[in-house]
Amino acid sequence: MPSELLKTIFQHHHVVFRSIELSNPTGQRLVEFSKNSQIDCSILSDETDFFIALNPANYKFNLSRLNKVLGKKLSCLESKKALELNSNFQNEIIGNSKKNIHIFIDEALEYHDELYVVDDSAEHAYAIEVKQLQKLSTHELIGISFSEEVKSNMDIKETLSFKERVKALHSLPPMPETAAQILKLRSLPEVKIEQIVNVVEKDPVLVAQIVSYANSAFFGQAGSVKSLKDAIFRVLGVDAVMNITLALSVGSTFRIPQTGVVGSHAIWKSSIYTASLMQRFSMLMPWGERPNPGTAYLVGLLHDVGLLVLGHLFSSEYNDLNIFLEKNKDVSLFQAEKDVFGITHIEVGKMVMRMWNMPEELIEVASHYTDKNYSNEHVKYIQLLTIIKTILAPHGLAFGDTSEDLPLNLLDSLNLDEEEVIIAADEVLQEGEIIKKLVKQMCT
Repeated sequence: MPSELLKTIFQHHHVVFRSIELSNPTGQRLVEFSKNSQIDCSILSDETDFFIALNPANYKFNLSRLNKVLGKKLSCLESKKALELNSNFQNEIIGNSKKNIHIFIDEALEYHDELYVVDDSAEHAYAIEVKQLQKLSTHELIGISFSEEVKSNMDIKETLSFKERVKALHSLPPMPETAAQILKLRSLPEVKIEQIVNVVEKDPVLVAQIVSYANSAFFGQAGSVKSLKDAIFRVLGVDAVMNITLALSVGSTFRIPQTGVVGSHAIWKSSIYTASLMQRFSMLMPWGERPNPGTAYLVGLLHDVGLLVLGHLFSSEYNDLNIFLEKNKDVSLFQAEKDVFGITHIEVGKMVMRMWNMPEELIEVASHYTDKNYSNEHVKYIQLLTIIKTILAPHGLAFGDTSEDLPLNLLDSLNLDEEEVIIAADEVLQEGEIIKKLVKQMCT
């Protein structure tokens, strides 16, 4: 939420507000606010003007309802343009006489004496009396409603406090020894089969999982692979076994319920389909332009690892999240996570991967895969992931907010042929039985 934009608007309209520090220099949380007293902001536009819609943070903004009230066809401002307004508000609007800005306040905000705008960094907030806030809409419609309270048939617990979240994250189990050793091997310029075998063979369950994977119909071996060495040498190769071992080792660290919208079964099913397509699509790209297919596979497997962490650390709240999502299918996963945990699985995944010194590609993707403006050196992994989530979403195999349309611009950017992509996706989606077996392995 563009807090700096609202701050500038407050100052421009001579609205009195005060700043509140939310944490001290050591990171200890000093103040907590309930969602219903926090202001959420939507930035809209038409061909001539800009519009700001303010509603409680625990309400869902309804654009069609606002358009009906106003008799307009407003659209949400593109994130890039919104960022420009956030940083250049005075030049873009105040100094531009051709563009007006209109501010609408949802009537649900008017039931509070004092409201709060939490800074984007979550380090401080702006407190404003509702009478001061009403100055912004003196010449606009008053008493209108364009948002809906997010409700369920069960009681969602209060958002976990900052202190609780930090304490839990610091109590995470250490990286599994097998994963740590695999990471060391991945950093070497050359890895021998014997080195991998020496690491993996210490875990018989892990060996069985890798051999079973090598025997799957994906590779047409039909049970002919009998040992870990066979799996590496004849079928999977060094890189693939290291990546699979790393993912299996990390995944086994976290124990969460198997069933539910975000149960371990759903998470690993989505992750395995995503990983398979990440590898397949990367191989379809021109030789000199493709990212590492093995790393692409690993990115697909672990990009949603934050969900596993949340479920492991906050089992009771995670159960609430599962129930809530089941009963409120129109509420986005990210919004539900913020309501229950005060943080999203993307933010948690980034923290965990940094704490465990995971490969930089994984950290970048886990941190930014929903950012359409991301342009770092690892952007190809994120572009592939965006395409794949669009393909998997209609099948209920993708988490988060996804578009229904195949992003042809990203296909062009990656030099991927649309027909080849669709054929490859169909082939992977038809391997349901194989995926089911792999999911079972990941959940045990």
